[in-house]
Amino acid sequence: MTTNEVIQGIKSLKENKARNSMGCSENWYNFFYAMKETFTLEEISSMSDRECDLLDRLAQSIQDGLY
Repeated sequence: MTTNEVIQGIKSLKENKARNSMGCSENWYNFFYAMKETFTLEEISSMSDRECDLLDRLAQSIQDGLY
């Protein structure tokens, strides 16, 4: 995933109000939401495509573990 794809994904993000059984927002299972809540757009813009791709891979692994 490229840096531009991450930025576009964040800008087009549609959040929902769903909660999981622990009461945590379901939005956290979405890579773009997690990136938006963790980093500023300025920080993301300064990341390389490789860094964004590795963060996406990490998020996918975490999602698999949580489900």
